Amino acid sequence: MRSFISLIEAVVVAAGSPVASDDGKGLERAEAVCSFLENTGLNGNCAVDAKETLIEVSLAGQYDSPADCSKVVDMLRAHGFQLGPAWELRIKASIKDEPEVTQCGLAPPQQ
Repeated sequence: MRSFISLIEAVVVAAGSPVASDDGKGLERAEAVCSFLENTGLNGNCAVDAKETLIEVSLAGQYDSPADCSKVVDMLRAHGFQLGPAWELRIKASIKDEPEVTQCGLAPPQQ
């Protein structure tokens, strides 16, 4: 069994910093998040729903602990990903044989 956060931390560190979209469009940046996650060896799928302003990650396998969405968002921000206030991240994973969904906003932190 694996911890989801440990898995994401490992792939984010291994991947290095991505090139951020410089045109400011949320859809392009959301697609860049999915590409980044998939290129790091994500064991699952990532999809962007522009209509719902949603990035959905569906993970294969079983995990020991639920995904901490805010930690994943913090790691994405640390690597240069910034999306608009309407965008959300949804993580679907099996936690100890039970499906679990966590969701959180991707808006930049308030100054």
